[in-house]
Amino acid sequence: MLCIVVVVGLLLLADAGLAMRTERRTAQAVQDIAGLDVEPKVSIGGFPYTLSALTGEFSGVSATALDVDVPEFGMLNASSGYSAVEVTPAQVLSGDFSGALAELYTRTLSLDGVALGNQLGITDLEIANPYDISPSGGVASEAQLTGTPPGFDQPVTITAALRLDGPWFHLVPREVIDAPESHEQDALNAFRWDLDTRRLPLAQQAQAVYLRGGSIYFEAQRRNTTVDIRNLSPIESSADDN
Repeated sequence: MLCIVVVVGLLLLADAGLAMRTERRTAQAVQDIAGLDVEPKVSIGGFPYTLSALTGEFSGVSATALDVDVPEFGMLNASSGYSAVEVTPAQVLSGDFSGALAELYTRTLSLDGVALGNQLGITDLEIANPYDISPSGGVASEAQLTGTPPGFDQPVTITAALRLDGPWFHLVPREVIDAPESHEQDALNAFRWDLDTRRLPLAQQAQAVYLRGGSIYFEAQRRNTTVDIRNLSPIESSADDN
């Protein structure tokens, strides 16, 4: 019995080592492709790792990078990944999934209070969920924004709609929660913002917008695609046009 436990333990250690090696190798490749200062966090779904050699599928492979410097927008957080990836035993052992079929590819970018505040000229901007419920997403969502707009000497708080209309994102102020009297309209106007999401390094227009953890997330997806390691880069690569 003890021998069986030892053997199983050794197999699991070997499996974990192979998974870590593959994740590290992928992270280094993505770092080189994107020119990042720090390796992104790479995660490969499926445990044990080598079981995928029998099932023929990973649940997913993804890369996440924090504080990526994006021209026009400053520091953003970005993630990209493939879901339901069909793999061969050789790909599992080699850790090279290039050309494998994937059911879904998703790329996500998030703007926190600093990044959005830079666009609005509000340096102390804070973003929060206006309701005590789980945030929702899609082509519309909502946020509560607090900050000191230019021309104001104290913070104001408003609620705003987050809307997608084709390629365009609209930040539409709706209601003043706290602002100086007689300056409510000025407060609302200070938070209005329009963005062509094709300017974001998503490789295509955003298909969903949502609020989570004090940041606004933009998401784009493609279905029935093939894995290309370049597409795990947090910023747009030449492979994204394929």
